[in-house]
Amino acid sequence: MNETPEAVTPAKPVPPSTQQEHSIELAEPAAGLIYSAEAAPAPVLSRASLRIGYEPGVMPGKWFTRWHERYGRTAPLAEIPLREGAGLEALTTALSTPNSTSGEARFEPLAHMAIMRAAAQDIPDKDRYHSIRLYEEVPVVVLPKDHVLTVLDEVPLGEMAEELLLHEPEQFPAWGEASQQWRQQNPRVLPQIPTHADAIELVAAGVGLYITPMSVARLHHRKDLTYRPVPDAEPYPVHLVWPRTPAAPTPDTVQSEKDNEFEVLIQDFIGIVRGRTASSNRGSETAQARRTRIAGERAKATAKSRAANARREARHQKTAASRTGGTSRRKAAAGSKPGRKGKRTGKRR
Repeated sequence: MNETPEAVTPAKPVPPSTQQEHSIELAEPAAGLIYSAEAAPAPVLSRASLRIGYEPGVMPGKWFTRWHERYGRTAPLAEIPLREGAGLEALTTALSTPNSTSGEARFEPLAHMAIMRAAAQDIPDKDRYHSIRLYEEVPVVVLPKDHVLTVLDEVPLGEMAEELLLHEPEQFPAWGEASQQWRQQNPRVLPQIPTHADAIELVAAGVGLYITPMSVARLHHRKDLTYRPVPDAEPYPVHLVWPRTPAAPTPDTVQSEKDNEFEVLIQDFIGIVRGRTASSNRGSETAQARRTRIAGERAKATAKSRAANARREARHQKTAASRTGGTSRRKAAAGSKPGRKGKRTGKRR
């Protein structure tokens, strides 16, 4: 992994048991990193045992759902939608403004972990951060629906040799080489493009074409635009990143029992993204925590089984009573019928 800028200093997360229980005031820098403030209100962030940020378009839903099912009652998870490229910054930005009346001065980050897009050269320094490669996103080119290249199912970079891409040539060397002569004959100044959304607007305005992850193209879908896969472009890797605990802690960073409890939460989420089941013993649970969880699961299963047996017994008794009652009614009805008169054999006079 390459080194991160010197200005970026990973912070040690605060364990869940040391978090403030009252509502907090979200710090302005932290608020600026959140894509939608309504989706991550400050009270929810302050009560969460674990906060995980994710950049636009990435798909962490299945992992979040598994967490809520397994640990939601005991360790609430806050899902923080971040702005583009804000994943690493969310790990080093304070969640709330410092409280001068508080006796604790420990730094509490906006996010404890971040799910972010990162090319190989952008992966943080492994001495400061952990990083797990989760999956890769397919690169697509966004173009107008009436563009001539829409006749193709896939658009290789060479097919765009005479098209203006809203990228620097160095970003896609194959396109840069194929389009060199055309760009010399048609010099254009590349506009400033702060976000993917801005690039999509430029495509709609007919300025050029734009290569982006398929999930981003879907996120910013427009009726007048479409997209096609680019088979020879590098895929976009998505990583789970979080600060690394110092290997040799100083007196100020000595690991406490609360820190260890928080590390358990981190390892449990890692287990989820790696596909471990709820019954796996490879997770980070302590022996006592695992015994407690298993005992709870067994008690729940026993209660469910007893309830099912009680329902079956009730149905059986109801059926038996119905049969007994039916037989009694038939006997009573038979006994109440008048006797038959014998047939007359003589002739009527």
